[in-house]
Amino acid sequence: MTVLRYSKRPSDFFTNQLMNQLFRETQDSFRNVAERESSFRPGTNVMEEEDYYLIEMAIPGFSKEEVSVKVEEGYIKISGQKETGKTDKKYLRKEFGFSKLERSFKLSDMVNQKNISAEVKDGILNVILPKIKKEEQAVQNIEIK
Repeated sequence: MTVLRYSKRPSDFFTNQLMNQLFRETQDSFRNVAERESSFRPGTNVMEEEDYYLIEMAIPGFSKEEVSVKVEEGYIKISGQKETGKTDKKYLRKEFGFSKLERSFKLSDMVNQKNISAEVKDGILNVILPKIKKEEQAVQNIEIK
């Protein structure tokens, strides 16, 4: 019988990373296909400018009629519903076919909720959240008696 000595080499870390990734991918592939296709969590960027905040959301394949932006209870809620009709096509592999998206963000007290605007251009939803302008307080001289 031969005894092999185990030695931990620097490459073992990368081997473990690779094995973990393969395990996650295999586990994900067994999830319910309908569940994966029914929801979509779009990538989102949030930026702050001097006068407004900007939410950029990647929503490829969705038209402006299929997306809804609502403000309710201090949150901005972005949702979308896309009709994915049944086809007679036989897929060997189908990785997309989502039908709805949903994201929500807590609004700051600095957001002017009445003037929020949104537009869709090239598969990107841009939501502009204008900031409330701080009115400069007038200087008032107080007469000392």
